Amino acid sequence: MWWGDWPMIMYTVFESNDFSGKKLVPFSTHEGSGLSGFDSKLQSACPNSEVLNGLAVRGNDCQNDQDGVRSSVDDWVTGLGY
Repeated sequence: MWWGDWPMIMYTVFESNDFSGKKLVPFSTHEGSGLSGFDSKLQSACPNSEVLNGLAVRGNDCQNDQDGVRSSVDDWVTGLGY
């Protein structure tokens, strides 16, 4: 996320590729914006794909609470069935 939106290169990625039939898993680091609707926006950009539950992690937590973030990511991935 960049100020609550995708970086411009991500618009190019989603416009230039066919993600039909793919499972897409949104994730981001942030400092307050969370997923910023990234999951629903991703579903709109790739309507023939399956968008799974996303994860947003505070960048500050990545720096200062690595064990907690690692646990959150492990729980998230397990919840996705992987």
